[in-house]
Amino acid sequence: MTPLPQDPSLALRTSHPTAAERWRFALALFAVALAILVATLAPSVTLWDAGEFLAASKILGVPHPPGTPLWVMLAHTWATLLHFGSWAWRVNMLTAVASAAGTACFGLVAWETLRRVPALAEAGAPRWLVQVGAGGAALAGAFTFTNWQNSNETEVYAIAMFVIALVCWLLHRWRELRGTERADRVLLVILYLAGLSIGNHLLALLVGPAVVAFLTLVSRESPLKDPVERSQEHATTAVVAGTWFLLIGLGLGSTWLIVIGAIGFVVAALWAATHRRTSFASVALVVAVIGITSYFFLYIRAGQHPMINEAQPDNWQSLLDVIRRKQYPPRGPLDDPTIPHGQGNPGRSLTIIGLQLVNYFQYFFWQWGMGIVDWKRIVPFASLYTLLGVVGTVAHRRADRSGWGMFVVLFLTTGLGLMAYMNFKPGFSLGYAQYPDFSLHEVRERDYFFVVSYVIWGIWAGMGLVLLARKAYASVAAGIRPLVAGAVLALCLIPVATNWAEAGRARPPVAQLAHDFAYDLLNSVPPYGILITYGDNDTFPLWYAQEVEGIRPDVTIVCLALAQTDWYLRQLRDNPNRAFVDSASAPHWRGKAGARPDWPVHSMTDAEIAGIAGVLHPVNQNTPVQLGPIAHVIPAGAVLAPNDIGVLRIIQQNLGRRPIAWAVSAGRNFLGLDQYLVQQGLALALQPTLPDSTDQRFAPRSLNGVLLDLPTTTRLVDSVYLRAGLDAVDDRPEMESAAEGVAGNISQPIILLAVAADARGDIATAVRYLELAVRMRPDAQLKAALQQERQRMLTGAVPAIPRP
Repeated sequence: MTPLPQDPSLALRTSHPTAAERWRFALALFAVALAILVATLAPSVTLWDAGEFLAASKILGVPHPPGTPLWVMLAHTWATLLHFGSWAWRVNMLTAVASAAGTACFGLVAWETLRRVPALAEAGAPRWLVQVGAGGAALAGAFTFTNWQNSNETEVYAIAMFVIALVCWLLHRWRELRGTERADRVLLVILYLAGLSIGNHLLALLVGPAVVAFLTLVSRESPLKDPVERSQEHATTAVVAGTWFLLIGLGLGSTWLIVIGAIGFVVAALWAATHRRTSFASVALVVAVIGITSYFFLYIRAGQHPMINEAQPDNWQSLLDVIRRKQYPPRGPLDDPTIPHGQGNPGRSLTIIGLQLVNYFQYFFWQWGMGIVDWKRIVPFASLYTLLGVVGTVAHRRADRSGWGMFVVLFLTTGLGLMAYMNFKPGFSLGYAQYPDFSLHEVRERDYFFVVSYVIWGIWAGMGLVLLARKAYASVAAGIRPLVAGAVLALCLIPVATNWAEAGRARPPVAQLAHDFAYDLLNSVPPYGILITYGDNDTFPLWYAQEVEGIRPDVTIVCLALAQTDWYLRQLRDNPNRAFVDSASAPHWRGKAGARPDWPVHSMTDAEIAGIAGVLHPVNQNTPVQLGPIAHVIPAGAVLAPNDIGVLRIIQQNLGRRPIAWAVSAGRNFLGLDQYLVQQGLALALQPTLPDSTDQRFAPRSLNGVLLDLPTTTRLVDSVYLRAGLDAVDDRPEMESAAEGVAGNISQPIILLAVAADARGDIATAVRYLELAVRMRPDAQLKAALQQERQRMLTGAVPAIPRP
């Protein structure tokens, strides 16, 4: 390409940017990214882990293994010092700030890369193109769908991404400072960040191979002139590699990895000692170990018995169990993930590997247009960004092989490499032809594990757009060059436009859905009720409501998923029964509290708990048990899990003394007590005596297998329940599967009220409830039922409403 005539206003930019220029650029990019994130920031709790993390940050609790102690302390301090907004908004803002800071760091990396591209450094290239293009590339990566979703709610991934981005930028600073004492300091900061990151999330440690690759490639591509200094640099790289591997072993709690890492570090340290680098090796180990000391928080705080104290790491063994994630079933990289680990596992099949690859690339497609409902319309954007990524990758390699090698290793490690290591079951949304059983699939989409690889590709795609902008600038008339180049660079914002509708969490009903569901569930039971829930999405939002907003702390939550463990069963027994607070409950329950229970929720001893935890218990013969006033028989052939036994003991201790109910989201395993249940809104309340099915208060049992308490459910639905704005729109957009499940749960008692009204001939009431249900759960069956009821009002025909 023939160079354009030199424009005096376009200075050739080949030298290093000044510190002031870098700061101005980083702050501007940070502000842009933060503004977009704040506009889409979740104002309250969201589904999955956010409720648990928010509650733990408020009370300095211990969340699920590996405990994320650094994150808990950081979020608590941040939200305490930020004196405005709700607690949830403040912690969500921490996530957004971390993500925006990571975007700024990646922008600096992109700037460092693009200024080395010959086409952008030659005469005639506009000086602004590199800076604006670097910012655009960083934004293209930052607002990939998964990273955006991680960045506007309470989660640990944004801070992990910030650490990775900062490490990538610090490596470029190290390259500038090679041969000086400051270069060693930069590497020590990187190792300290690596140690710190263990207390947040191990995702950040995956930058380690990229760090070693960059140091190695720089030494090979640009060897120092002095052979002694070259040898010292190689020894330094070995120390960094050995320290990092040791940190990975410590982060996983793996004895054999720790041993290998320790051996590797000792060998590297001995090599360093022969090249007068003993002090660097010693300090590297010290700063890395200092970084992981945040885990002492778990040991100290668990011993103080906070209300959220998962796995209770108050002794050395339980702390190791938390670090090793013993709570979760083991799964090796060579296992068939649909079959328990151990003898009899046939190994990872080609079918599984194929589905995992399809799943990874399915998630890749999501990154460029998840807000577009029609998949045919996503394909052009995904194809464009795939091609742009290839262009950017090639340009990166030509401009900076060391930086390119770092990105390639990081991309592969956090993408296909992580896919191979994690060995997930078939994805939540695919593979049902081969694996029709839902239990053989992941319980949610796992795209967030691969988020770093998608961000890296987005940055490469942005770099590709910068090169296209340069060509466009050179090929048009002088007067419109900035306009045309700017229009091309604006394509970096495609992910912002195409993901906004799906990634944003500030719009109803997503903004309040988890919060309102928690409020509704807690207020479905009377004062001092015991509420049995299933897992994350009907438990963690309730923890948030109780611990952060003080809503119904008197309710004892029994999570079936956690009740499989010994520590949780002990905590259910030992945790105090908290007082009912009128102002923290729905008006429906105010003034109705009796005396606070002064007995434990169950009476199992530690030995009894240890005897049932972790194993299934077959029942060989009909076994009579007394459950309070109910004489019950457990039939021969039944198999009781630890949580079944725990619930039975809770019923024994409390039935007739405290209200007991299953949440509608807790499944259908009622331990053979179905006949004693009465549905009251979102709760299936266990009665101490067999309810009278002829009582006019109850809808017939056949409607849902359980009697429906009409007056109580009507009062809860009409006067108590919040619905996150679901009832305010006639045609809401589809939400992700977990949110749809929550909306479906909230709508369930409404549908039952409609069915009951239809059965007694009250068509107007049936239509009213169906109209509300359709707004919340706009599926075809409900819409058809509503149309039938409206037709019935006009013609007098008698169609039946489909039963849920």
